[in-house]
Parts: sequence; C-alpha cells; structure tokens
Amino acid sequence: MYINADALSKMNDAPQLLPTTVITTNTTTLGALHDLSYCADQIVSVVMTVSAMSGTGSVKLLLNKSDDGATLTTINNDDLRVKDPTTGYYPNPEPSDKAAVAALSGVGTVKLGFVKTAKYFRPSVVSTGITGSVSVSVIVQYEKREQH
Repeated sequence: MYINADALSKMNDAPQLLPTTVITTNTTTLGALHDLSYCADQIVSVVMTVSAMSGTGSVKLLLNKSDDGATLTTINNDDLRVKDPTTGYYPNPEPSDKAAVAALSGVGTVKLGFVKTAKYFRPSVVSTGITGSVSVSVIVQYEKREQH
C-alpha cells in the first residue's frame, strides 16, 4: 500500500498563523512570523481555509521567508509546491504561478507547500476583486523535530 507522507499530507503540527479574519477589501493581510528551527521536513505545508464568503473575489497565499526574522523576501515559484486537489499528485508540467493555482474564490481549503530555505517564514493572504466579505484562516503543517 502506498502512503503519501510528504509535508503536504501531514497533519501533526498545525500552529495557526492567521486566526479567522474577515476581509472586506482588496488588500494583503499579514499572518504571524513563524520560526522553523524545529521543522524536520524539507517541505513545509501552509493551509488556507475560507470558511465563509459573500459576494465575489478571490484570495491566495503569499509566502515570505527570512534568515533573521526582520528582512522578508517572497518565496519564489520554483520553491513552491502545489498538488492537484482532485488527484493528490503534483501537476506535470508544473504551473507557472503555483500560488495562483492554490487561490480560492469560494468556501474551501487549499495547501501550498514550500522548500524550507530559511529560518523564518510569514504567510499573507492577498485578496482581489472582493465585493462582499471573506472569512479566511491560515495554519502551517510539518513534522516537528524533538526539542532539547
């Protein structure tokens, strides 16, 4: 039996980086800065959930990384990982904008992964075309290394 055990499938560590937030405009909503010092995985999974939506528009994740916790840069598309929500497999060929593939325009949940190349990261939610309101939250999932 095949077990899909990569970071986009893990559920064992899920700190909330953006508590449920109601967004009513086109904006970028910052999540909390997260320390990945105890992350045992190469790939970190970020889960965005839209629990309610009225009107139109969409939301997508913007992921930033930092070595010092102060200077943030956007994680590039080559380091992002996204799976087809229907098949559970990585698409081939890879999408040219993986964050756009993981966007939501209604109630649902998406996962966007990234290759861990820095000590810290911060998720943000970018909302566009919002004509009503959207309730969104973000968590992070990865295998946690034992702390000594």
